[in-house]
Amino acid sequence: MKYLLSILLTTISFIALSADKVTLESFAEKSKFNSFKISPDGKHIAFTYDDDREDQDRLAVMELATKKIKTSFNSDGAGREIVSYSWASNERLVMINQKETGWLDGQNTAPRLVAGNIDGSKRHELWHFQRADLRILSPLPEDPKHILVGKYHFTDKGGMKLNRMNVFSGNLRNITGSPKPHGSSNSVIRSISLDTKDVARAAFEYDPVDKNNDDDDVSYLHFRVDDKWELLSLPSSRKTMPSVGTIGFNKDNTKFYFVSNHDLDHDGVLGLFELDFLTKKIKFLFRHPDVDILGAVKGPNGEVIAAYYEAGYPDYYYIQEPGNEKEINFHKSLRASFKHEDITISSYASDGSMATLRVSSDRNPGDYYIFDRKNNSAKYLGSSMPHIKPKEMATVEPFTLTARDGLKMYGQMTIPKGKELKDLPLVVYPHGGPYGVKDDWRWDRRAQLLANNGYLVLQLNFRGSGGYGKQFREKGRAQWGSKMQDDLTDATLWAINQGYADKERVCIHGVSYGGYAALQAVVKEPDLYKCSIPDAGIYEIRLQWDEADSFRYDRAAGERYLKWMLGSNDEERIKERSPAYHVDKLKAALFLVHGSEDVRVPIENAYFLEEKLKEAGKPYEKLYKKDGHGFQKVEYRVELYDKMLKFLDKHIGE
Repeated sequence: MKYLLSILLTTISFIALSADKVTLESFAEKSKFNSFKISPDGKHIAFTYDDDREDQDRLAVMELATKKIKTSFNSDGAGREIVSYSWASNERLVMINQKETGWLDGQNTAPRLVAGNIDGSKRHELWHFQRADLRILSPLPEDPKHILVGKYHFTDKGGMKLNRMNVFSGNLRNITGSPKPHGSSNSVIRSISLDTKDVARAAFEYDPVDKNNDDDDVSYLHFRVDDKWELLSLPSSRKTMPSVGTIGFNKDNTKFYFVSNHDLDHDGVLGLFELDFLTKKIKFLFRHPDVDILGAVKGPNGEVIAAYYEAGYPDYYYIQEPGNEKEINFHKSLRASFKHEDITISSYASDGSMATLRVSSDRNPGDYYIFDRKNNSAKYLGSSMPHIKPKEMATVEPFTLTARDGLKMYGQMTIPKGKELKDLPLVVYPHGGPYGVKDDWRWDRRAQLLANNGYLVLQLNFRGSGGYGKQFREKGRAQWGSKMQDDLTDATLWAINQGYADKERVCIHGVSYGGYAALQAVVKEPDLYKCSIPDAGIYEIRLQWDEADSFRYDRAAGERYLKWMLGSNDEERIKERSPAYHVDKLKAALFLVHGSEDVRVPIENAYFLEEKLKEAGKPYEKLYKKDGHGFQKVEYRVELYDKMLKFLDKHIGE
């Protein structure tokens, strides 16, 4: 307990200190605190923290009145972390711990569901996920011995079944009354949504139709009125099936909110809709012209009060529903109090009188507060990364640009603090994924590391990225290494033509797909970049498909995906898009980074690339460590950052 108290004191002391130089260790450190949640009765706070002495995350419980730590749960051994937790009752918590892997890795994390009382007693493993996947749906406030879970088992074709779980024994009892699939024999109920009274009222069905054809997948939405399940009929003016997803319910459960693009004549962005259970009519509420609705803001009873979206900066559409005014005003007042920050309410006491907040921004990795709504006051609890001082961090500025074929794209620049946005050395930093993934307006450790050392960092949500509608994602079809790469080229040239970047000092760096793009960039556009730092990248696509974990258990699906991303899976196309075969064109300096335990992008990619570089007589530097897909060990991160900065300084520095 003394060690935990020292972390809390250190957090406060870090806030008070000031420093001229941000150390590499500060950027490499793991988050000290990851979340805070208040108990239903408002008397205790549960929070996760990093115990670097034992190389594991822990979950602690603090009594608010005395500020005393009541207990601290470990994560069942070194190298494991607590990834989620929730209050099952005022006296008991449930938590999921798993093996800590590379931050982008796909290897089996061996998760376990564990429960324990707030005094540390009656700890018990409830579920091992090798048996079946589970999703916690509700703590069932009126029943301190049970929680409601969704169970996914192969005998149900991976569909969800509702179960009541005993939080002391782990025993399950099936709950009947879920909807039956409407589609083909392959169709399953993928998720079930509970209203504010914990009654199953909506369900999402996924139907692959033909499992060998990824283009005919269909989604359905079911809703329940008077104990009868009905299929939501969405009027559509196009042949393709619309996208649809669940958001939540209003306070009195007479309305259900969902996102969809059924009203468009194309596969555009997701808008917000309302289904009135009484009239069974659908009403359009809101859509941003460029970006999807990403999620919901909920009040203390679980009612939806706003929808969240991000067109450059985080923003909200408030649902002006009777009974929402108080919670909307509360959310708006928090945003006004923490200007230029984004607010996440992570938990409420059951009576709504107290709430835990996460406050974050482009310069702030995250601060946590407890808010007393009766006294209208916020008390600081801790910081995710107390060694990072927001005033020393760089500003992230969103931008839009038009690609060579007319496609509108969003991106952001991390601008070095104290530097004029003119003729700066540039590092282009593409995201991984790549499909369905996006860079957001937030604090990014590598972008901030580079900006802190004088480099302008450019991140682009190129075609295929998520959050901009299905059509935008589909524009990435067959464009892996082609138009997706051209988008990065266009963004680089845009920064140069705007006068922001010095054309003689441009480098590209990325991880995973970003690592692929970093190498593809310097063989496709050899005169544009002075250097490249590919990290955990794919360099020979067929080798990647044969060795990686991604489609190990479904090779046919892997080949379909390969065709989707390249347009063809024949040998000629694979070689055309595999940058290792084109290093004879390389002019830029090259620094390779990879983890030897990476199962998502095996290090054999880097070994193959080395062979090709040697054959072509091309020099390179490298850093390989015994780690996963994206270095997890702090000492490895520090070494990487040090070598990266020296490499950049040598090739594009002052």
